[in-house]
Amino acid sequence: MADTPDYTIDATETSLDLLEMLAESPDPLGVTTLADRLDVSKSVVHNHLSTLRARGYVLKRGNRYEPSLRSLSLGSQTRAKIPVYQSARQQLDNLAAASGETSVLFVLEETEGVPTYIAEAAEGWSPQYREGERLPLHINAPGKAILSSLPDDRIDDVLDAADLVAPTSATMTEPAELKAALRSVRDDTVAFCRGEQYEGIVGVATAVSTSDTDHVAAIGVCGPVDRLNGRYLEEDIAGQVLSTAKSIQVALTSQ
Repeated sequence: MADTPDYTIDATETSLDLLEMLAESPDPLGVTTLADRLDVSKSVVHNHLSTLRARGYVLKRGNRYEPSLRSLSLGSQTRAKIPVYQSARQQLDNLAAASGETSVLFVLEETEGVPTYIAEAAEGWSPQYREGERLPLHINAPGKAILSSLPDDRIDDVLDAADLVAPTSATMTEPAELKAALRSVRDDTVAFCRGEQYEGIVGVATAVSTSDTDHVAAIGVCGPVDRLNGRYLEEDIAGQVLSTAKSIQVALTSQ
């Protein structure tokens, strides 16, 4: 079975819930609103906000609060330490420019895939997910490419621990069906997503071989099905993705 946390600390969860709630809100929020949403007392919310503010994670605007950019600093420092990100960033910019579509780098974190870098083309599709957001591996091409690169027992652990959600009617959620699809990805070295995360959006991805087992990665291209389809998707765009992955691997080995 996958390794999962045995317990959590309520106070820490409250602070993180507050920070995430503030980040998701389009406007600053007051103590009363936050207390109502979390179903805790206003004094508890005030104490947590005071601590977060003292550490630089929250700003106070009048009687309301909003997140600071402190979390951005932590994320940037963390991402900069990942070798595949350092090698892939410029290559993904080039891929987005050449294909005219959004190019992405995903990195495995425990049982989920994290968009670590997103390169958007001038007229490309803008993903609804953000860099740093954790996503299920089974719903998009980079996630399936990552899964296919793992040993079979690790795939079993991931699928056992994962919540196999179905964002669309095209999403595969049966483990047996997923494993059969992953075997095809291994054989073909490319993974496709055909409306499994967002209706009308397709993608192609391939795993990036690295010696960094803590940061299993994949790159891909995604965009509307009316532009990405048929031989253009399966041969032209897939070929560009594979070529870019090889260039990234060369750069990684030379570091």
